[in-house]
Amino acid sequence: MKFINNPTHDLTYDDVFMVPSSSEISSRMEVDLTSNDGSGTTIPIVVANMTAVSGRRMAETIARRGGIAVIPQDIPLEIVKDVISWVKSRHTFFDTAITLSPNETVADAVGLLNKRAHGAIVIVEENKPVGIVTEEDCAGVDLTSWL
Repeated sequence: MKFINNPTHDLTYDDVFMVPSSSEISSRMEVDLTSNDGSGTTIPIVVANMTAVSGRRMAETIARRGGIAVIPQDIPLEIVKDVISWVKSRHTFFDTAITLSPNETVADAVGLLNKRAHGAIVIVEENKPVGIVTEEDCAGVDLTSWL
């Protein structure tokens, strides 16, 4: 972080405003989080308390890998309670599947496929799985067609 003026006292979260700026990195996929202490960790230990960063899925993923996600302070307490309960109820090893219903479009599926490393979406109808969609299934298909 770069300061315009050097602070003469300690700062808190509410005392600073971060201004976005450009970077040499063109994609977040280029970021290498491998620590230099030889521990082998490649994930953040703590995830920021920003609404766009530390949501339900990120909290689940980080918790599964031993980290902690700080839930944003601008979210109502009832929703925070629901998110924490949901994360704690997730399986400690297996990722929670991304699901869509059969009346969703191929474009909806394509938009979600990169959200998990396995690249698959489970199609669910009346709380029962009825199929799986992968990137290969969506190749060359009209994006407005139904799953």
